[in-house]
Amino acid sequence: MADYNIDDFFGEFLDDRGEIPPESILVFRRLIKLTLEFRDNWKSRTGRTLTVGETRRALDIYLEAMNSGFLPSDMEPMIEELVRFWIKNINHGDY
Repeated sequence: MADYNIDDFFGEFLDDRGEIPPESILVFRRLIKLTLEFRDNWKSRTGRTLTVGETRRALDIYLEAMNSGFLPSDMEPMIEELVRFWIKNINHGDY
């Protein structure tokens, strides 16, 4: 499991979803690129590594926010920063 990384997680996420429309693939590619950018920046700023579990939690929150229009108020700071980073750079908005 030590070799399991964010790229593996996103690959499995795609596999679990089956057929994905082309326009969704473009957003998903952007999500992956932004996640890796955030991961590297987070590591540089804090010395901490973004884990697959944290990425999974952030993605669940992001998807829920896209459906509901709301963010939970009790997110861990790093997860909140990642979710807001996605919203800003994918959805060009703020919650």
